[in-house]
Amino acid sequence: MDKTELEGLKDEELFELQNSISEVIKQRNLEKGDVDEIIDSAFNVGFPKIDAVGLNPWVEGSLIVCPGARIDKSQTRHICKFVVADDDWSWESQHMISDVIRRDQSSKHFKQHSITLISPFEGMVLQVISQKSQQGKHLVDGIESFIFKNGKLEKTMTKSSRSRDH
Repeated sequence: MDKTELEGLKDEELFELQNSISEVIKQRNLEKGDVDEIIDSAFNVGFPKIDAVGLNPWVEGSLIVCPGARIDKSQTRHICKFVVADDDWSWESQHMISDVIRRDQSSKHFKQHSITLISPFEGMVLQVISQKSQQGKHLVDGIESFIFKNGKLEKTMTKSSRSRDH
């Protein structure tokens, strides 16, 4: 279907087509490749240091890999870094393929690392939100924004100080 044919469609038809395309891509991602293998590999490379909150998301085949972490510093303080995919936490996204959490309570402080696989669509916006929590309040340390374009994540600039509870 070329652009001229698309321009002839009604808005409802375009939205229906867009949703159908998204569902086909998501189904292919579920059927293609070994999701468990991708997740295990992502845990190995996504957190270079044991106390690290993780790398920024990356594209693996036709999936977006979203590392996330929470590292407790004390009973009342922690640092965390998670990905928001189009205004939803990655693990709550309708485009989520899989979400795996690994917790480590063997050290003095609780550590949690996660890998969420997202089936992307053209124009999907991702925000990587780094925060610290003190006395139950989240304070944003930084936000990095990305857009999924032509099968790649491109970094964009965003200035925001909005905190998000998780």
